[in-house]
Amino acid sequence: MTKTILVTGGFGCIGAETVKWLLHHSDADIVVCSRRADTERSLRVFHLADRSRLRLVEADVSQRPAIDRIFAEHPITHVAHLAALQTPDCNAHRDLGLQINLAGTQHLIESIKACGRALDRFVFASSIAVYGPRSAYPEPLVPMLADTRPVNVYGTWKLAGENLTRLLFEEAGIPAISLRPGVLFGPGRDAGLTSTPTTAMKCVTLGLAYEIPFRSRQDYLYAPDVGAAFGNALLEPFDGNAVFTLPSQTTDTETFVDTMRLAANDLGIGNQFKITVGNATVPFICDLDYQPFCESFPRVPRTDLRDAIRDSLLVFQDQVDRGWLTERNAVAGREPGAT
Repeated sequence: MTKTILVTGGFGCIGAETVKWLLHHSDADIVVCSRRADTERSLRVFHLADRSRLRLVEADVSQRPAIDRIFAEHPITHVAHLAALQTPDCNAHRDLGLQINLAGTQHLIESIKACGRALDRFVFASSIAVYGPRSAYPEPLVPMLADTRPVNVYGTWKLAGENLTRLLFEEAGIPAISLRPGVLFGPGRDAGLTSTPTTAMKCVTLGLAYEIPFRSRQDYLYAPDVGAAFGNALLEPFDGNAVFTLPSQTTDTETFVDTMRLAANDLGIGNQFKITVGNATVPFICDLDYQPFCESFPRVPRTDLRDAIRDSLLVFQDQVDRGWLTERNAVAGREPGAT
């Protein structure tokens, strides 16, 4: 039977990379759900993929009837739930964040249980925001199942979403996985404090000066690798309920910037490199153990940092050439068509 995979938030950073991976590595039909889903947006985000198996649906996960219609109109077999407001928007608009990030997750799960079909898999996008600051964990390698201590509403709602995901498995028997990505960089990343290393890459391709404001250690994840992680979690054999952190590369900002300089030199644009590092420090959680995920899904890539940055620069160069990436949207933090 043909698989039909629903990806909520399918135009966001992780969502788009998950959809791209599925289009390239499966024969499944993909239903992309977003509050704004149109052909022009699809052309920009998925212009290098075969879009013949792509179905676009405009729906807000905070509205239960809209989600019910998706299950009535499409033979959904798998769900990747990535629709959510990011941390800055959650902090600024808490009522809206509650409706989308938490109530939206509940609505989706209730629609799944009510649709009358036994789904093959549910994958929820959680976050390392469920953990506390790095200082709360004395271990050199933070265990995946270390105590959760979210420091903001975003992390609190993600932790609640993990529990809703667990209840879906316990109540309906649907295999359910919660994945906790760390700090993403690369194509599609466009908002929040930890997006600034990606903003720096965009500025390199535009020849602009830019300062990353912090010099802290953090767990970096290349966006296409995270898309592959979600794709594997959707399709590889698995039963039960589990929570996983994802493969990452822990480094400090200065080392990341030095690697970015090398990648720019590789591409012959080292003369455009005008990136500096500020003096602020922030207590990001880092050094998280991801070995349990690798054991469960051994085929997920972990791209070398220099290669990942070089590939990201190539993507942004292409966007500059197409007129999609400009000084205005690069520094403002909104990449056209990517969110």
